[in-house]
Amino acid sequence: MSEVHVIYDGRTDDVNLEVLIPPEDRAALGIDDGIELKAGDLTADQIKKALVNHYDKPAEEFEELVVEFHKTGNITVRPNAIFGV
Repeated sequence: MSEVHVIYDGRTDDVNLEVLIPPEDRAALGIDDGIELKAGDLTADQIKKALVNHYDKPAEEFEELVVEFHKTGNITVRPNAIFGV
C-alpha cells in the first residue's frame, strides 16, 4: 500500500493512499473507481484535491505545497524548500 507523507500546518501525517482517496471520492477527482489505486497514476492536482477533502480545508491552503512521487510508490507532500543562498 502506498503512503502519503504530509507535512502541513506544522504537523506531519502519514496517510494510506486508500484512506486519502476512498472509493466514494474517486469520481470527483477524475479517477476510475474500477481500477487499483496507484500513486504513479495520479497527478499532483488530484493529491492536493484529496487533501482538501481529507483535512476539510480550503484549496488555497494546499496550492503552494510540493507533491513528490517516489519510485517506491509513496508520495510526499511538503512546503517548498529553498536550499542555499
